[in-house]
Amino acid sequence: MDEHVLLHTLRIELMNGKVLLYNIDGYRKEELENWLKARTDDLMEFSDDFLSFYASPDRMAFVRIAAIKLLIFCWDAAVTVPEPSQYHDHFEVTSTFEEELLIPAVIILLRQDPVPLIFSDLDPDTNFLGIDEESFSRDHFLKGGFISLPDEDGEQNYIPVTNIDCLEVARSFIYPDDMWEEMEEMRKIEDNKN
Repeated sequence: MDEHVLLHTLRIELMNGKVLLYNIDGYRKEELENWLKARTDDLMEFSDDFLSFYASPDRMAFVRIAAIKLLIFCWDAAVTVPEPSQYHDHFEVTSTFEEELLIPAVIILLRQDPVPLIFSDLDPDTNFLGIDEESFSRDHFLKGGFISLPDEDGEQNYIPVTNIDCLEVARSFIYPDDMWEEMEEMRKIEDNKN
């Protein structure tokens, strides 16, 4: 019997015309909607440069707010999906090996460049990014920081954060498994209190 998970589709239309689709669970949909609603007040005393969220299958996405044309929680997409690992290949970068979908570990879409940077052969233990959602709210990191990743030749690449419109990454490069399991357990405890 398949395990069924309630997923919603988050549709993000970018200024450059690209459309990003992400599967998010009900908890993350509510969390993201609350985050967005808090930013509809013109008296807010904070700002963010990136929208960040967890999406199925086990991905983290960081999208520059200035690159977003429109964000929609699709009504027709709140469905029970028998395959929670379904991935929307909006960058057309996946491949298949022995019927297994291979998703690059890190995908970076730069401003004014329709071809994303792809980093596939990475190990989260040796290529841990050392960033999280809070990193993308720090002015110094946003204006002068770099994402550092080795390419397939082993040469280190430094990508200026200021040029990134979208960073999609396997969750384990942001949150190691043990930390993620602890965070999920705390979330479940908090959910049970409410």
